[in-house]
Amino acid sequence: MTKIKYLIIDDDHVFSLWLKTNLADLFPDFDHISSRVDTLGGLLDIHRNEPDLIFLDQYIDGLSGFDVLDLMKQQPKTIMISSEKVDQSKLAEYPNVIGFIDKPVDLDKLKALLKSHHII
Repeated sequence: MTKIKYLIIDDDHVFSLWLKTNLADLFPDFDHISSRVDTLGGLLDIHRNEPDLIFLDQYIDGLSGFDVLDLMKQQPKTIMISSEKVDQSKLAEYPNVIGFIDKPVDLDKLKALLKSHHII
């Protein structure tokens, strides 16, 4: 089976580590590329490593999650994550965004989202 390469872009180090640890436990076929606390570093990793999946925080540094979506040349499947509400109609404008997950992340909801998009 092909490994799913993924990237986390979130300025919360604790959350990124928690997500990476849980993904490793739940999905051994997932391959963590990196966790970035800044959007520009995340954009570079997307360009260099061409991940299959991105976990993208809505509110990070100078750029928003939507800014990152607008600047990506590749269009990997993306899950937007945030502890605040996100404009769902705006999310619908991005065909590569497969869903939105509230923080704290419910792992059962995350699994269901990944299954519904045939990632797992």
